[in-house]
Amino acid sequence: MAKLIDIKCPKCAAPVHIAADATSVTCRYCGGTSVIERGQPSTPRKISVTPAASSSGASVMLVTMLVLGGATAAALTFYTRAQVAGIAGRGEGGGASEQTSTNIVSSLHFSDRPMLADVNGDGLLDLVGKTRGDGDVIAAFDGKDGAELWRTAPLSKDASEGSAFRAVVLGRVVSVDALGKAQAYDLRTGNPAWSALLGEKARAACEGKGLIVIETADELRHGLDPATGKKSEVAKGTPCTAVFSSESDTAPGYRIVDWPEMQKLGIPRLGDIPGITAHRALVPDGPGPRFMLGQRDKGTAVAMVAAVGEGKKVLWKDVVPGVDPLTTDVNVLGIEAAYIDGKLIVPYSMKGHDAGSRVACFATATGERLWDVQALLENDNSYGIAVSPESVFITAWFEATVVLSLKTGELQYRLGK
Repeated sequence: MAKLIDIKCPKCAAPVHIAADATSVTCRYCGGTSVIERGQPSTPRKISVTPAASSSGASVMLVTMLVLGGATAAALTFYTRAQVAGIAGRGEGGGASEQTSTNIVSSLHFSDRPMLADVNGDGLLDLVGKTRGDGDVIAAFDGKDGAELWRTAPLSKDASEGSAFRAVVLGRVVSVDALGKAQAYDLRTGNPAWSALLGEKARAACEGKGLIVIETADELRHGLDPATGKKSEVAKGTPCTAVFSSESDTAPGYRIVDWPEMQKLGIPRLGDIPGITAHRALVPDGPGPRFMLGQRDKGTAVAMVAAVGEGKKVLWKDVVPGVDPLTTDVNVLGIEAAYIDGKLIVPYSMKGHDAGSRVACFATATGERLWDVQALLENDNSYGIAVSPESVFITAWFEATVVLSLKTGELQYRLGK
């Protein structure tokens, strides 16, 4: 019998729990339904689902199980119906799609929120995070061309599952598994540096004064010496700088907040701005505009963004799509964005099985649309986004991680098939 498995919703990235005997699962945040089909093989073989009838908004979950002597190891991957049909049509080793034909620099599938750091010392930010190949590893890739810089040994089961946490802080890549064990790797080499027991799952990380600070699910803050892993107490409220991590909606320079926090921060609330219902906001560090993220408040739901200044004054607002808005889709609870050097980057989804996803870039001072390009293919959606002064990194749910030019939106390369 399959055990309880924790994964993430392919539509909004919320946690989804699958019971042992479940045949379908519905996300309690966005309402998306995924269909599960499980077989009962008596000999080792693969089991995969076929499309099942459901509403047009449902996605199909492809469940692959390897059954060996009564023990079941399960790997779950979400696919759209079009992708499942395509897999069935071309066979497991079939021809390459458009996305796998060019610019692929690694067969590894980057499966994390993008975390950026200068790994090789060339002054440019590189990509770090959990990656799937023959098992899960943590790997680093050159930000300039995607060349692999290093990879760790395969992660343990507890360090691979959905509740595990990763962050890049003070020259270390820290992985905290589902049992509260922290393992640090050297940022330059990927070699293990030290380990420490936190006693609880991690939910956030930041950079303290000479300390790696990990906040756990019990709201305790653990200070860890970056050289040795030695623990020390960190008082709540002690200043701490945001870092790149695998789960948090924070990054160096900004954070994304949900509507309950908006009033506390003195920015407009859910329905305060005419024309937009803002469920989220991107809040840069320091003074300057705040960026409301939501949907059009009347008519067909369309992603919108608005910039507000002092006194909640609306500086500019616009629909996010640079194409016909009615050809797009929006999930306001999971809308994401990134900010750097006077630019706001916002991914958005297209309707239809093969339409894919696009990404728009706005000048934060004026709202001018600087570029708007196709980023992800085959109805793939963004799982995470990060930006460097040169590039935009977008991790996809199903396909490759795409890396675009921040200046023009032009594709630079892809990681993975």
